[in-house]
Amino acid sequence: MNPSTPSPRLRSRRWRPDGPGALGAAVLALAACSHAPAEPDAPASSATSAPGVAPLLWDAPGSWTKLELPPHPGPKRTSYRINPVGNDKEEAEMNVFFFGTGARGDPAPTFKEWLDPFDGKPNEDAKHDAFEVKGFKVESVEYQGTYKMALTPPGRGMKRAPVNMVKKDWRMYGAVVRTTDRGNWFFKLTGPDETVQSAKSAFRAMLETMR
Repeated sequence: MNPSTPSPRLRSRRWRPDGPGALGAAVLALAACSHAPAEPDAPASSATSAPGVAPLLWDAPGSWTKLELPPHPGPKRTSYRINPVGNDKEEAEMNVFFFGTGARGDPAPTFKEWLDPFDGKPNEDAKHDAFEVKGFKVESVEYQGTYKMALTPPGRGMKRAPVNMVKKDWRMYGAVVRTTDRGNWFFKLTGPDETVQSAKSAFRAMLETMR
């Protein structure tokens, strides 16, 4: 036999693309792929993910607990928890929103969105006020009643979610701080009636620190 010619035994052990070795190699390749580092998440595409302007600053009451926001909170800028008072069993919450300097910063549709979950005629009966703080124009809105907190998104053609959590004796006290160069900033205090009412003076004091 020619020494340069592989023996039949050696030829039989050569790797073939369709042989058992191919299956093992494919399994190893798949295992390697499964442990490869994942692609990083794409950055949020929402236009409201970053203000793009210098933020409005304020001093929150020391008794309020600042909450941690999710990685991509959208227009929400800050959130605080307020402990219940009196006979209330649940906490109140105060959230700050910035929707940008365009049409989304218009207070009218935002106030309507805040009032819509209440029963009755909140958009007609809500209490409105306007005042000035250190040159900033402030508009406030307040309403108390039965609040339906959405637990699922609204269905097609529906204005309200099909599944809601009903909150009786709930109060919402909101305000928009208008600025000439930093857009409009929205402050929304919601929770049990007694707790929100007790927090209104602190809320107003916070607005007085705007800068």
